[in-house]
Amino acid sequence: MLAKDAVSNRNPSAIIDALAEVPAEVIGGMDVAAQALELLHQLSDEQYNHVATPYLQSAIGQHMRHILDVFHAITAWPNSDFVDYDIRRRAHPVEREKSIAIEEWISLYHWLETIREANLSTGMNVSGEVSLKHHVASVTQSTLGRELSFVASHAVHHFALIRVSLCAQDISTAETFGMAPATATFYRGGD
Repeated sequence: MLAKDAVSNRNPSAIIDALAEVPAEVIGGMDVAAQALELLHQLSDEQYNHVATPYLQSAIGQHMRHILDVFHAITAWPNSDFVDYDIRRRAHPVEREKSIAIEEWISLYHWLETIREANLSTGMNVSGEVSLKHHVASVTQSTLGRELSFVASHAVHHFALIRVSLCAQDISTAETFGMAPATATFYRGGD
């Protein structure tokens, strides 16, 4: 099965199986997209919008919007080499409508499919605020490959927060949802 077919058929396991020749940095993003899609297809709209107070201040939908915003920051490539992680779509409909999140994750997956090994060393300038007390942005040099690794890791950490909401709502999900890849490797015995 082709990766594109796996996504449109909503088969997360088949997505990963179709990735034999894909760079590791891209696989990380695709794996995150597969996890997001699997979760979104199991949630009701009410569950997607539930805020699990006092444990969390944001709904699953708000976390999804934030994760997608960080991914969207690098999708300006190849038309731009500037990444601004501070561009946010707060109160965007994706926070409330999981169908929009599903569409965005599928679109992101298709963007990831366009990236080749040769693209990973493409230089980028990355901007992000670094202070809570003052408006101070740091601009650093990076590569597309490094930023792909970062956004996937960032997503996993938010998935861990989403898992708290899932537990508070008594919703079961994959045992590895919100688990860092290195932790999963440890539990598999290091393979």
